[in-house]
Amino acid sequence: MESDIEQKTDELYKEYYNRKGEERNDLLKNPEVLFQILGYDRAVVSAIASTKLNPKTAKVLDVGCGDGASMLNLVRLGFLPSNLYGIDIIEERITQAKLKISNINWILGNASCLKFDDNFFECVMESTMFLQMTDDELSDKIAKEMIRVTKKHGYILLILLIDWRYSHPFNKEYKGLSKKRITNLFDVGSKTSIFKIYKGALVPPIGRFISRNIPCIYFTLQKLFPFLVGQVVTVLKKS
Repeated sequence: MESDIEQKTDELYKEYYNRKGEERNDLLKNPEVLFQILGYDRAVVSAIASTKLNPKTAKVLDVGCGDGASMLNLVRLGFLPSNLYGIDIIEERITQAKLKISNINWILGNASCLKFDDNFFECVMESTMFLQMTDDELSDKIAKEMIRVTKKHGYILLILLIDWRYSHPFNKEYKGLSKKRITNLFDVGSKTSIFKIYKGALVPPIGRFISRNIPCIYFTLQKLFPFLVGQVVTVLKKS
């Protein structure tokens, strides 16, 4: 029988995916997506490169891996699938992930109680998972587990949204991963430190419009107007 935490997380993500729909971020069907994905990918690749991990030996865990899309960058960068692990609480998403890249270690499970030894991974990552985690107790448990399984001097990658709509105090649907929240969840200053921050995709309404209509100015806007950036990658280093 599922615990209260597992049931709550399962319901939260199922409702989110049902409401947003699968085609909203479909590269083949939605031209608004292309440069949003390119902006996202550039930030993620830069973040991974900054860690100087050895792709042939590094073990990496993706927490809340969904359908496995976040792992594609690692595979493209030469990380061995046998050293890559993804965990998600929704069985359907894990099934989809296995269809994409079958030889990655996909795990159906609860991220608040990871079945790995301490200091097991060179890098642990998550992508917007904490955005939908409005439960402080659950968020704290998952963050502490991410720290626990990361090796000393290893890295934690937080791929997060900073769009004001997601961080607004009256928006109960989301809880933005602000610098203050990162500091509290990941014990920045004691157990971890902020290593690097990389700018990614523009805020969705503008980024999607530019991607569809005038993509040639996308990265110029990102550079000249940083307040338009709606997604960043924060790299933490474990003490």
